[in-house]
Amino acid sequence: MADGKSSFVLYTEYLRHIQKMSMEQRGELFTAILCYAAGESVPELDAAADMAFSFIRERMDRDNAAYMEKVEKRREAGKLGGRPKANGFSEKQEKAKKANGFSEKQNNPDSDNDPDNVTVNNKNTLADAKAMFERLWKMYPNKKGKGQVSDTQKKRLLAIGEPTLVKAIERYSLELQKDADWRKPQYGSTFFNNGYVDYLDDNYVPGKAEKRPAAKNNFNNFEQRQYDYDALETDLLNSTPQGG
Repeated sequence: MADGKSSFVLYTEYLRHIQKMSMEQRGELFTAILCYAAGESVPELDAAADMAFSFIRERMDRDNAAYMEKVEKRREAGKLGGRPKANGFSEKQEKAKKANGFSEKQNNPDSDNDPDNVTVNNKNTLADAKAMFERLWKMYPNKKGKGQVSDTQKKRLLAIGEPTLVKAIERYSLELQKDADWRKPQYGSTFFNNGYVDYLDDNYVPGKAEKRPAAKNNFNNFEQRQYDYDALETDLLNSTPQGG
């Protein structure tokens, strides 16, 4: 049966027949099967093993014939330039599927009222967006306002991409470390709703941080005094010595 193949299929349905044979007979049968598959001469078998081998051999021959038929069809298809192109209708269907991957309105209460609803492909589901947001939330230093980040916003973040947002968090965290004596991190809700924008690749300017609030000096700390300038002028005139 050798035809260049190095493998063949054995079926579990043979077990009920083989279980009636001794271990020695099973070994002889298995050897005969391998020899036949390799194209070598088959050893002589006793009646029980030979009967089992006969129906196993027929199944192997049928499988091999089906395999060779497939090989021939693939060979002919290769001569014609590979797989046939899809007809016009199929191509239109495929384009429609791609276009509608995520652009249609989803069962999301925010989508109907959101003019900036983000288009995401099929694999970018809400579950993906939530999972990514959880990972980013663990990285962010100020974990307040988590519930204020909507599902729609999480989809926007997913469209931006996790590596880009991780980099934005790292940039912001680095600035916080440099200004730790006065600067406090934004609430997580503030950062993930809009604060991250300044730290994206297209917007980020290294070293451009929030301005430190001007410190009050000693002069600014004095309480402003109120004066009655008319009374002061009168006192000054009355205290002027009279010439004589």
